[in-house]
Amino acid sequence: MQLKAFIGACAAAVLLTGPAHAQLALTPQGVTDGFTLTTFLSGYTPAQYGPLAQGILPDGNVVTGSAFVGTPGEGTIYIFKDADNQTLSSALSAATYTYTTGNPQYATATAGGQVYGAQAFGGVYEHFTNTGAHTALAGPVSAARSYLGMWGDPVNGHIISSSYQGLLDINPLTGTFRVIATNPGIDGVTISPDGKTVYAEAGGNILAYDYASGALLHTYSGNGHFPDGTGVIAGGQLSGDIVVNNNDGTVGLLDPTTGVETIIATGGTRGDFVSPDTSNGTLFLSQNERIDRLSCGTGCSIGSSGGGGTGVPEPATLALFGLGLAALGLRRRRQRPGGRAPCAGVTSAITPKAG
Repeated sequence: MQLKAFIGACAAAVLLTGPAHAQLALTPQGVTDGFTLTTFLSGYTPAQYGPLAQGILPDGNVVTGSAFVGTPGEGTIYIFKDADNQTLSSALSAATYTYTTGNPQYATATAGGQVYGAQAFGGVYEHFTNTGAHTALAGPVSAARSYLGMWGDPVNGHIISSSYQGLLDINPLTGTFRVIATNPGIDGVTISPDGKTVYAEAGGNILAYDYASGALLHTYSGNGHFPDGTGVIAGGQLSGDIVVNNNDGTVGLLDPTTGVETIIATGGTRGDFVSPDTSNGTLFLSQNERIDRLSCGTGCSIGSSGGGGTGVPEPATLALFGLGLAALGLRRRRQRPGGRAPCAGVTSAITPKAG
């Protein structure tokens, strides 16, 4: 895609950019729900949007990329320690490359303990090493071209990716793939921790697809917040809820059983992709000039099925938690402080619609 065409396609989103140095902050509801918000990386020059996606390398470091500044040229692959309050000068390495798609951004996924990525708007799928070097995947997928957004399936280690062919299920070890759904314009891809439901943004809405059949299960309205990156919570009282990074500088929590989106953070610049930190269960939230980190607290993770860090339960703990709920006969949903009810008949501006 030519740069001019790309800018035209994203013009509406660019206009949503807020103050250059705005800072995301939790709302009272976000605090009540047990979320914490910290800064992972800052110091990017404010641009149309900043670095979009992160991956957790086998050695535990974080790989991320350049900000988009609207001019063709070189991009940069950075590697950082997995620690908060870093700046660009904290990078362990910074390697430049010439981007070929009119956009330096890499959509990135951590899958099966490895990092994979593809340049936005037409890049090939690649594997990243601990040094940040990246080489194209072999096999049938070498003919596929990415569009926007990808995620690692925590169940089978596959890559779920937006592409010009549609929503793809890629086995990175064999290079084979299948088309889950033919919608070619989706963004903000994620998958539920059980590997059964794929969520993606399209046209300002969040779509839910059945992973196995590709059937469209629900369409959730973004309610004018311009949703983008999404990540599903596993464990705890919010299990199954979807964190949504919105272009309008807010972060929402979407309850897929009621369609209600609660705003849990405000004051950002322009939210875009999100990426799971599979080592500790937190979620990276991209903004124009920084990457923030969202945690849902003890006993849960966001965007992955577990990990070894603080606040992420071991698989056995999750299993016992699930058995305990079943034994008590409890419903998954709960009454929240502030009056958010899980019962049928709740009216909301965000209503799920059947396929």
